[in-house]
Amino acid sequence: MKISFKGINNIKIEKKEYSKTGFYQRLNKNIGYGKKDYTELRITANLTDDKKGDHLRDYLKRTPAEFINKSEPDKIELHLLNLDIPDDNVNLSFFRFNNKNLILVDDCLLPLMTFLARFTREGGQNPDLSENQRKYLNLANNAISKEAMEYIDMR
Repeated sequence: MKISFKGINNIKIEKKEYSKTGFYQRLNKNIGYGKKDYTELRITANLTDDKKGDHLRDYLKRTPAEFINKSEPDKIELHLLNLDIPDDNVNLSFFRFNNKNLILVDDCLLPLMTFLARFTREGGQNPDLSENQRKYLNLANNAISKEAMEYIDMR
C-alpha cells in the first residue's frame, strides 16, 4: 500500500513536551527517583480514496471495528505518549487511536499498526508539511515501528 498525499486531508499535528521529577517503578520492580521526560503527539487527519489509491478503504479493511470512529469513519486520530527516564535508560511509548488504548497484544492489531507506520513514514516525507511536522511524524513512526518489532520479536 502506498499512501498518496492527496488521500490525506486536514492533517493536524500537535506536540507537547514536559518533564517531571518524582518516583517511578523500575523495570526490575524497584522504586526509582528521578527526572521523567514526556512527549505527547496528537495527529489527526481525514482519509479519502482517490485515483492514486484506496486509502480510506484500505484503512477500514485493516482496522478492527472498535477502533473506527463510527460518526466519522474517514477521520483518524493518533495520540502518542512517549516517556523517557534518562537515569534508567528507559524509553516507553503508549498509544491511543480514535480515543481507544492501542496495545499491541494480538496479531489482529498488526494490520492497523502497519497502516499507521506507513501513514507516519510517508507523511514524514510530505514536502507540503513543515519541517517540524515531518519531524514529529518521524518520531511517531519510530515509536510505532519499535512497538511492532518488539511484539514480533516476543512471539
